[in-house]
Amino acid sequence: MGNASARAVENGHAAAPPDAVMRELPPPVPYVFAPQVPVAPLQIPNEFSPVFNHSWMNGSDESTNNNPPEIEIPTLITWSQGGNEVFVEGSWDNWTSRKVLERSGKDHAVLLVLPSGIYHYRMIVDGVPRYVSELPHVTDERGQVANLLDVHEYIPDSLDSVAEFDAPPSPEHSYNMEFPTDEELTKQDPPALPPQLLMTALGGTDHSDELAPKAKPQHVVLNHLFIEKGWGAQSLLALGLTHRFQSKYVNFVLYKPLVRR
Repeated sequence: MGNASARAVENGHAAAPPDAVMRELPPPVPYVFAPQVPVAPLQIPNEFSPVFNHSWMNGSDESTNNNPPEIEIPTLITWSQGGNEVFVEGSWDNWTSRKVLERSGKDHAVLLVLPSGIYHYRMIVDGVPRYVSELPHVTDERGQVANLLDVHEYIPDSLDSVAEFDAPPSPEHSYNMEFPTDEELTKQDPPALPPQLLMTALGGTDHSDELAPKAKPQHVVLNHLFIEKGWGAQSLLALGLTHRFQSKYVNFVLYKPLVRR
């Protein structure tokens, strides 16, 4: 070390100390720090929630507002043509999965929640592809048959369109709280029998022309037994019954002397 210092002095140049070398270098660019202000700690949830870029979040909000999520509709799919294990597969998930149908008696059913649209689907019954022939179905270029499923949100009919056909309400002045009097209740006695039951074979018809065509009996008098006492000038008991056989009507009348005691 001493020889090196001597050679530097002999050449007429003194070795610069380390501090002098550092002073000759250009000053480093200072780091810029934003002033820190003490704030309250954030409320951290149980699970860590990542912080996303605000511009990306704003763009996602705009796209979400422009395209609201589609409403999913519960759809019931049934199979009633037998089988032990029944599955269903369809185009709602590009035929990637099979849903098992629960058995209830002789039928199988499954409830799917699907967006609105038209789908193709088929049943897998005991490992064999099947379809419901009573429902709409199509055949593809490979000859495979699949049913069509039209899923749409049910919108009830508007009742406002039929409001004009409703009967107008009764005027309020037509109602009162007055009870009917005894005179109103006793103006006329109710009939002992309905008027239809008087039009029978024992209803006092004119027997002057027995061969004349008679009116067809009403259905309310069929298979009823009618009794009449004191028919005609003699003391007789008359029993009558009307029976129908297909389009024919038959009247049975039995006369018996009335025994008075």
